[in-house]
Amino acid sequence: MHQDDASDSAGQSAGNAYDMVQPAAFVAALANCRASSGGTQLVILVIRLDRFASACESVGPKGAARLRQLVQARLARWLLPEARMYWLGPADLAVVTPLSAATQDPARLGQRMADELARPFSLDGFELFLSCSIGVALDHPDIAAERILQQAFDAMLRICRQGGHGLGSAMRAGTPAADQMVAALPHALERGELSLHLQPMAHFEGARISGYSVRLRWRHPALGRVAPQDFLPALENLGLMGPVGNWLLGSLAPLARAAADIGPLQFTLQASSAQLHQLDMIDALARTLDAGAIAPQRLCVEVPCTNLPDDAELLARFEALRRRGLQLSLSDFDSRPECLETFDWLRPDRVTLDVRSLGHAHQPANAAAGLQAACAVARKAGAVVCARGVETRKQLEQVHGWGCHSIQGYLLAQPFPAAWLAQTHWAIQQRARELLGPAT
Repeated sequence: MHQDDASDSAGQSAGNAYDMVQPAAFVAALANCRASSGGTQLVILVIRLDRFASACESVGPKGAARLRQLVQARLARWLLPEARMYWLGPADLAVVTPLSAATQDPARLGQRMADELARPFSLDGFELFLSCSIGVALDHPDIAAERILQQAFDAMLRICRQGGHGLGSAMRAGTPAADQMVAALPHALERGELSLHLQPMAHFEGARISGYSVRLRWRHPALGRVAPQDFLPALENLGLMGPVGNWLLGSLAPLARAAADIGPLQFTLQASSAQLHQLDMIDALARTLDAGAIAPQRLCVEVPCTNLPDDAELLARFEALRRRGLQLSLSDFDSRPECLETFDWLRPDRVTLDVRSLGHAHQPANAAAGLQAACAVARKAGAVVCARGVETRKQLEQVHGWGCHSIQGYLLAQPFPAAWLAQTHWAIQQRARELLGPAT
């Protein structure tokens, strides 16, 4: 059993939720387990010790470090020798282990660990009682290690925010009840529950970070982190896209100021189908440019290839913004006739190809050929082509061979809180150099 040294370097309290989980040591450990597993199913567990902070008040820092060692020793009894453990923070432990022949159900393994940690710990004359919140995710070789770890972490957070002492699965996470979301969403903005995350885009030319896509995130005290695909349609149905869009545009000013000291970065806003049919959105974009909060060429609006508006006035106003330098991107571009028709009509500055399925067992027939053909069409017309969803080096090599100009995806970096831009950009820039720079 390999046990990494406990580390408090994260500087976070045991109760804090980490917005981005990407410790290089654990990701490397997961990669090593994949290589040596011989095809055995791996499971990732993220464990939060629910009452760890109060326990530390009794035993002090040295006792806390010893308590972590006792926790690892107890868990080791239920794990195979190939398992790895890594402390993500003072009270958060990540585990990757093959499933033994006797324990084929990951939830059963998680429950055994929870029961083991529920027994009292004896330390320096104290009897300490801990419970734990556990998130479980099954590994898959086609999915980036960072994403698997984040799935397990999110599953743990759902349990933790509901009082802790339980087991959550990324495989059966489900979605929040519709009535809960509908009741909570109208208050999300005023309560500060919405936030912006940034996902970097890296250009092959120069191996540089050229910009960031702006993502909307919602974290509710009881519901936990709600997936965008769950709450964005609810926002549209409730007619809240206008206020949220105005708030998002207003949040661009601090992002632009933070980027000014970094370099010529472009921010991409993703417009929903509902927003595209509103003149208010076009007016809000115009006001943002008029205020000088961000230069037009530093802003790109990404729209879907289908369900575009045909309102002449709206299109005329949007084209006026493009003449000022605002850029346009088409998302999920491929060789479907409707996509090619939209491309010929709008002549976008950029297109994005969804390449997440490349090389996977469930890859649709002719998917690669269709995406490659779409890339050729866009390049011939002078549009920049971004491959989105790149999660493996094999996918990276494939889209580079097609002639894509840039990439996004977990192989480069997962989305991170916008407030971290100044501190995080240079680390991701170094990652881009490692991935896209010339081989040494």
